[in-house]
Amino acid sequence: MAERKVVGRKIAIVLGVVSVILAVGLVIALVAYLPASAQVSTLNAQIAGKDQTIAALNLQITSLQNNGTSQSANAAQLATYKNQVDSLQAEIADLSNVLYLNATGVLVNSQAFTQEPYTNVTIWDGSQPLPYAGYVTVQLQSSSNQTYVEVSYNSYGVAYDNVVTLGNGAASFPVLPSYAVIVLGNNDNVTATGTVTALYHY
Repeated sequence: MAERKVVGRKIAIVLGVVSVILAVGLVIALVAYLPASAQVSTLNAQIAGKDQTIAALNLQITSLQNNGTSQSANAAQLATYKNQVDSLQAEIADLSNVLYLNATGVLVNSQAFTQEPYTNVTIWDGSQPLPYAGYVTVQLQSSSNQTYVEVSYNSYGVAYDNVVTLGNGAASFPVLPSYAVIVLGNNDNVTATGTVTALYHY
């Protein structure tokens, strides 16, 4: 009986020591695990937060890219509209000039001539139309006062033919949209020399 009691006590002591060791190990494991678990949770929360931040930034990038594309498209469209507006304003200015006869075209530019007695020459043959109503001014510098200018055309049922003897000077002739012809002639019995300029005002 005594031996059995001693053996039982030894087993109890061993079991107690083992239990204490296991308990201490468990406490150490818990102490080590709980902070690690908390740290994992914290890291998971940070990762989730960063994922949300990344998603938000991706949305901003997409929005900015779309906005950039839209701005580029708008800039191109605005440039196109500006070009159209500039073109229309230029057309309006041209039409306003025509309306107020402020536009001028050169038909004959300081053309030198030598005109035999009692002859004439066409200086504007009407191959190009005068598209608007207006007037033609002929400026003449001639050695003879018998040099003349004749302007003729047919337009809108009007047959126009007018002769002005100039010598030196200028004369104006009203014109309708037409294929007008301008003739320079010499009614003198001597050869005439000089220069002639014809301007179309419309």
